[in-house]
Amino acid sequence: MKPISPTTGNSRSFPLVEFSYQPGRLSGYQPRCAKNAAPSFRNISSQYFQREARRDFVGEACLFVAIIITAAAPFFNTASALADFCRVIGQF
Repeated sequence: MKPISPTTGNSRSFPLVEFSYQPGRLSGYQPRCAKNAAPSFRNISSQYFQREARRDFVGEACLFVAIIITAAAPFFNTASALADFCRVIGQF
């Protein structure tokens, strides 16, 4: 809505507004839904798990087991040291 004039008479009142204002129209514009050519994330992930993930799974599983064994070794060493410490403290 466009104002007719900045102010009219009384400076405390709001400006008059023309209520029959119509915005310009775009000729030849027809709003339609555009088809998205890109595949969805779900399709991309399902294709990945069907084709590529199966090849790499065995190698990644072996690497995961090696990391777990490497990380578990210090815990067993710590448990053994604590058991020795408790045995020595119990003798006093």
